[in-house]
Amino acid sequence: MTSQPEVKRKKAAIIVFVVAQLIVAGLLWVVFSGTDDRAGRVKVALAVANAGKIQDAIAGYYAERNTLPADSNALRLPDKQAKPYLVDLDEHTDPSYTVNIANGVITLTFSANQEPVPGKTLIFVPRISNGKLDWSCDTGSVEAIYRPPQCGGQQT
Repeated sequence: MTSQPEVKRKKAAIIVFVVAQLIVAGLLWVVFSGTDDRAGRVKVALAVANAGKIQDAIAGYYAERNTLPADSNALRLPDKQAKPYLVDLDEHTDPSYTVNIANGVITLTFSANQEPVPGKTLIFVPRISNGKLDWSCDTGSVEAIYRPPQCGGQQT
């Protein structure tokens, strides 16, 4: 029988592995894609990687409560282990974009000085099918040229 700490370690290892894979995929996409729009792609790829942490927190919230969080305050509520679902949401200090969560939908809005994506949004929409939570990020106003492939981006 598996002990609770061992299960927690396995879950943490899986989450770290998934986030690392997303970061590596995003960076590879930036490196091997066209050079003309690299700065915009890097900014968006880093934001997408950070959104992965929020997606994980929302998935944990959904798994325990069978509902999506209404806002970021819901992610500060304690989970079954009496810890908030997302600890570092308040520590989000990246001035290049803001984060808004509404009914599980994550909206990243880039700051006005973030060329070539000033004021543009990247929206992560949760989709629930057969009790599983999946994400779509092909909406928002960030042009496809800057979005990674998993968000409907286009290679040039």
